[in-house]
Amino acid sequence: MSPSFLYKFSIMTILLIAQSARAQGGPPPAKVYLETAKLETLADARAVTGEIRSRHTTDLASQVAGLALEVLIEEGDQVQQGQPVAKLDAHRAQLEYQRAQAQLLSDQSLIEQRQADLDQARRDLARLEELDARGSANPAQLDQAQTLVASRNAQLAQARADHAIAQSNLALAEKELSDMTITAPFAGTVISKHAEMGQWIDRGDSICTIVSMTDLEARIDVPQSLLPALELANDNAGTKPNIEIILPSIPDPMNATVHAVVPQADALSRLFPVRLFVDDPNHQLRPGMSLTAMVPTGTQADLLTVSKDAILRNAAGEYVYYNNNGAAALAPITRLFSVGSRVVIRSPMIRPGVQVVIEGNERMYPTQPMTIQGIDGTPQSKEPGNADQQPAAESGSEG
Repeated sequence: MSPSFLYKFSIMTILLIAQSARAQGGPPPAKVYLETAKLETLADARAVTGEIRSRHTTDLASQVAGLALEVLIEEGDQVQQGQPVAKLDAHRAQLEYQRAQAQLLSDQSLIEQRQADLDQARRDLARLEELDARGSANPAQLDQAQTLVASRNAQLAQARADHAIAQSNLALAEKELSDMTITAPFAGTVISKHAEMGQWIDRGDSICTIVSMTDLEARIDVPQSLLPALELANDNAGTKPNIEIILPSIPDPMNATVHAVVPQADALSRLFPVRLFVDDPNHQLRPGMSLTAMVPTGTQADLLTVSKDAILRNAAGEYVYYNNNGAAALAPITRLFSVGSRVVIRSPMIRPGVQVVIEGNERMYPTQPMTIQGIDGTPQSKEPGNADQQPAAESGSEG
């Protein structure tokens, strides 16, 4: 369904409501406050496209091979860091772990035995050395005792080395056993599932894809002609420049901060990827959302602005009501970017000097009479139709 069809449908609906209201006598004239659309000389900005991306996306893979006994997630599930997502058959790994434990105990016992043999050999050598000091020792026995001490030392060293290997094997067996339960590396959402119960999983096979929903950023593609303006804004501000981004699914624009320019342009488009950090306190963003970002051009331009309070939204897009000789008229607008409390717009019907409704427009309908309470902050007291004659906006002229 095209935006032009939605717009025409919405306008027809509003007009039918207005005709019904008039046929039934209608509500009283709307009490409104107006503000003038202005042409202001401002720093210009150019729209570039991009998307929301997660800075943490993983194809969660198995570190071991085994039969999948349980796959505990489905697409769309929320997972927390460390939460099990799949369990493999751990029976063989459990046996390997128990064998490694037994081997470690055996090696520990061997160390104790080798230490006892060494202690005995040292005591025998000490007695022979004492006899030798008195001149009554057999030199051959003394040599044998010294050799035995050296041998016992070597055997103890070997036993300790075997014990260290057993400790390592036990740690590996414990890790293998632990890896039979595959857990989420971070909190996020499962966007695809790649394994099922009863499936054989090889080492490195993907179980699912998880995307972080809280650590998001915007990626935009910027022409090289706009990069100097971004760098200049950074130098002047002393901080990363702010960029306004507009998403079709979110009513209000959002603020983003330039984080980094990827220093490698696309070979075909010659566009440079730029990473933006987005301020999203209400967690409205989702990976894959398309967006439009308003990037400064570094030039000044005469731009049409209206108050933020004048802008309304329906299924077809954004619009404003304006004063058409004391009656409400509707004009579609395209929002470009915000400047303080005002918004730079483009519209085929609004031109500088047109008075737009900034208060009292919530339930307004086209052709509804207006009682103007104030214009540009100046109080008014005029009846409908007796207000300053605001000329109708000329169709086809652009601000």
